Amino acid sequence: MRMTEQFELFSCRHAGLLILLLLFSGICAGCLGQDPLEARVEKLIQSLGDEDENVSYASAYALVDIGESAIDPLIKALKDDDPQVRSLAARVLGEIGDQKAADSLIEVLDDPFPEVRMNAASSLGWLGASEAVEPLIELLKDENEGVVLSAVCALGALKDPRAVEPLCEALNSDDYTMHNSDDYTMHIDVILALEEIGDPRAVDPLLDLLDDKDVGSRAANALGHFESEEVFGKLTKFLRSSNPTTRANAVKVCYGLQDPASIPYLIEMLDDKAPEVRKEAAYVLIYFIEPEEVAQTELPLINALGDGDPEVQEVAARSLGRIESKDSIPYLEELLQAKNRNVQIAAVAALGNIGDTEAVDSLTALLGDDSWLLRKSIVDSLVKIGDSQAVDPLISLLGDENYRVRQGAANGLGKLGDKRAVEPLLKALETERDSSVRNAEVWALGELGGPEAIEGLRRISTDMEEYRYVRAAAEEALKKIEGGEAANVYSTS
Repeated sequence: MRMTEQFELFSCRHAGLLILLLLFSGICAGCLGQDPLEARVEKLIQSLGDEDENVSYASAYALVDIGESAIDPLIKALKDDDPQVRSLAARVLGEIGDQKAADSLIEVLDDPFPEVRMNAASSLGWLGASEAVEPLIELLKDENEGVVLSAVCALGALKDPRAVEPLCEALNSDDYTMHNSDDYTMHIDVILALEEIGDPRAVDPLLDLLDDKDVGSRAANALGHFESEEVFGKLTKFLRSSNPTTRANAVKVCYGLQDPASIPYLIEMLDDKAPEVRKEAAYVLIYFIEPEEVAQTELPLINALGDGDPEVQEVAARSLGRIESKDSIPYLEELLQAKNRNVQIAAVAALGNIGDTEAVDSLTALLGDDSWLLRKSIVDSLVKIGDSQAVDPLISLLGDENYRVRQGAANGLGKLGDKRAVEPLLKALETERDSSVRNAEVWALGELGGPEAIEGLRRISTDMEEYRYVRAAAEEALKKIEGGEAANVYSTS
């Protein structure tokens, strides 16, 4: 359980119950002549032990809301006979976030009930209590996995270097609590804690995890957050590993580091015998976009478009789109005919990102494809390219069978700004039934303007049978055209 999850305890669904509790406690206070707030806190703390979870959690929520005035009674409640009261009191103290509770929470880290230890550990992390580091380190040896997990998360939150070696030992421990979880939650949380602390002593233990199919990828992500000089020199050995899992994870580390020194290694990995390694290498290269970096990566990525694995082709295409490689246009156009749909869509997106009008004819030729997703991707790319050649094809798509394609075409016509689209948009509005498409068509008319657009928008803005938010969009579009307020019309493509 993550630190953030530990404290997501209380739900708004308890609001009604909470009101009843507050009213009840207020009545009791009046009867007993106590200070109303003190009486309410006392009653709520008693209710922490209620068998009904709704009551106990609503009480905890109310105590969090009360805040500072509840701290001393909650600290006292850490010694209550009821372990449920102690446990929830520990959680609430962490939620309130006052440092004065730290010493008392440390004292209950040896409570006989694991839920109390777990919540006390979590709260100490939440409080940022550096004095709790050593006691939390001791808790890594606890027999209860939930307690150990809470201690790990707390130590990560505290970011104290004293925890690095104990956490590394826990990572490689043969202890039952570290190796008996099918989902490897403990391993992942230790990795996250070491990443949070960021001490270079964690680099070697994390590198040793790169061959692990279950947690190697997460270790790679963590290593990417360390300083490159602390990692890269040691990483090359793992890039040469005979294990493809290790090589793939080593490449993932390069994604985080984004060190230009890794480019030659990544280019070499584009020829790796394992497709997963080639795919990761192509993906990482997408982030090297400086001219001197592109000069190294462009041709190898173009060559990767001919890879035998569709996933490698797809990633290579997206990388070439990212670096806006004009030299890759003919090769990307060839991929428009690929049998793999994801490869086709990646090539379409890349051509749109490159933005060269040379690709318009190749893209429009595919608008008759039976995949609405491909047609929608082509629309998006044609709009990015921004050439007037796309106007007529987009007009034809106002009658497409799929509403997403029609919506994208309408948006695109508005963005292209060619007034030839006004009449077709008005005609499309005569039969269009989908509200999102109608909204896009209205938005486009507002962008294009002109007497015909104004007349159509006025008609829509006063049509009581029109969708309400489409009428509102027409009104805003009219204001924009007529030079009034800036239009506030948003259309989702």
